[in-house]
Amino acid sequence: MDNKLGYELGNWVVSQIQGPDGPTQTTFTLLDMEWELLPEVFPPYTDPGPGLFASWVPYEKGVRFLEMGCGAGISAVLAAQRGSEHVVALDINPAATENTRRNAARHGVSDRITALTSDLFDALEPAEPFDLIFWNTPFIEAPASHSYAGQIERAVFDPGYEMVRRFFRDAAAHVAPNGRVYLGTSEAMGNKEKLLRAAADAGFEGHRYRSDSVELPAADFPDSPVVAAHTNERGIVDMDFTMYEFLRH
Repeated sequence: MDNKLGYELGNWVVSQIQGPDGPTQTTFTLLDMEWELLPEVFPPYTDPGPGLFASWVPYEKGVRFLEMGCGAGISAVLAAQRGSEHVVALDINPAATENTRRNAARHGVSDRITALTSDLFDALEPAEPFDLIFWNTPFIEAPASHSYAGQIERAVFDPGYEMVRRFFRDAAAHVAPNGRVYLGTSEAMGNKEKLLRAAADAGFEGHRYRSDSVELPAADFPDSPVVAAHTNERGIVDMDFTMYEFLRH
């Protein structure tokens, strides 16, 4: 595990969500739309990343779109609204796939979205192709020995970055000719080198597609040497949310 700051902040995020004072909303507003949220689904309104990533995806009409790790199904719904001809949403968390179905119904696109409970690509046909695949990755690297304590952790941590490696290994069979893959991550909190290496090993070339910087007050986080080492003279921890685009070699 290389990024101690990311791991510390990831644990803090999980504690805030699962703690007694954590989010209790059953609906929320994001990207000027109202969404339903089920228990055990990561609340996407609690940090800027999910909204930024969902707004950055280059949705196109007439394409086959896959949202990996769909959570509440925001990108799947947006893809259907913007004309994708076939939308599939996958998540290992059964509550997330049900949440996506409910939000698809809420926004009138149930007929265009198939939500399946799946460990990465496992629920798909062996060579089912997509023109555009998007995944807001659980970009916090945890130790390889890390065991998930619940579904929320699955949306935050990738032990040893093994999930990213599996994703790219299996994605090769599901990216259509000229298809594209978009991954949401953070260079400050994640592991850029392992991400790009996993992609290259599977035959994908990646580049930074879009990024936004976020200033977070250090006082919001636990007092620790790791956080202190990344805090500037203004008491700010500089963060980013970054999307990468990947193409087949």
